[in-house]
Amino acid sequence: MKNRLLVVSLVAILTLLCAQLAFAAGNISVLVNGKALSMDSKPFVTQGKVLVPMRAIFETLGASVKWDGKAQKVTAKKGDVEIALWMGKKEANVGSKSVTLDVAAAVDKGRTVVPLRFVAESLGAEVDWVSDKNTVVITTGGGGAAAAKLTGSLKMSGSTSVQPLAEELTQTFMKENPKVQITVTGGGSGVGISDAADGKVNIGNVSRALKDTDPKGLVATTIAKDAIVIVVNPKNQVGALTTEQVKKIFTGAITNWKEIGGKNAPILVNSRTAPSGTFDFFKEKFLGEDNVVSTAKQHASNGLVRQAVAANENAVGFISMGFVDSSIKAPKLDGVEPTLENAKNGTYKIVRPFVMVTKGSPTGLAKSFLDFVLSSEGQSIVKKEYISIK
Repeated sequence: MKNRLLVVSLVAILTLLCAQLAFAAGNISVLVNGKALSMDSKPFVTQGKVLVPMRAIFETLGASVKWDGKAQKVTAKKGDVEIALWMGKKEANVGSKSVTLDVAAAVDKGRTVVPLRFVAESLGAEVDWVSDKNTVVITTGGGGAAAAKLTGSLKMSGSTSVQPLAEELTQTFMKENPKVQITVTGGGSGVGISDAADGKVNIGNVSRALKDTDPKGLVATTIAKDAIVIVVNPKNQVGALTTEQVKKIFTGAITNWKEIGGKNAPILVNSRTAPSGTFDFFKEKFLGEDNVVSTAKQHASNGLVRQAVAANENAVGFISMGFVDSSIKAPKLDGVEPTLENAKNGTYKIVRPFVMVTKGSPTGLAKSFLDFVLSSEGQSIVKKEYISIK
């Protein structure tokens, strides 16, 4: 009888253990800053370690990933951190440091899988295991448990083109990090550059690439790409322009809409004032060494240019694509519709970078914010009206 009871007990224990192991192996959830990680194959446990699909974890944590099939090598890079893994080997590199893994990266059912904890922690995230929910919880600077550790304030100034995007990004970041306060002001790209160089702000917003003539020591982080579009009043019958026509309009060589298929009315040119990244980029792409006609009305922001064009049916201007709304219209340029999709696929070519500059490499709270901006969550905000960089 005792032997029978012992056998029954052992069977019950083994059944329970097998059930728990099956649960752990097949139903693992991974949360990154409170959001479920989207994966095309399920994570699984091997030798007590959770392995997840390579690309899903790397890209979610804001790292670029390269696969070398010949060497069976995965390389991931995020900022200054570079990780190298080899399939079937327990050796890995984090920068110049060699690390021995508990379990090697592998190929499972045609998918490359990597050890979750090693990857996440190497990229600066924190990893916790919630056993009662069979869930791996990953937190970065963007939220979750790490949010409680982020405190302080940041100041940003600069490009009015970047400003709306920067404000939306900061609102989300502050919501996830309630002990952080960020203020964003405009003034133009030149202001952002000089303020960052002078230490007046932590981050300068700039709507162009840095130049050799800019102050030394600034480090630019590209956060998005944006298109510049020519805009007219909705009542204007001109629906298409060429690059050459745009140049002649803004330099004063064409002064009447009838010269380019419109009605007999004077063209009222609206331009941005310097220092402005939008103006610099527009001049580079359309005017070259020539200058905007002296009679052009000057405006300090994209919003003011839009307002001026919306108010006068003979007006013309140039603004960031993100500012286009129903109060104005953007004619075709060289036969191409100036749409976000065309800017993304390269058909519309008047595209420039949005960068955030810091005095030296970003550190502390500024780095945490920029890491968030470059993460999948931050870039999902970028994608709404601009071109993401990932």
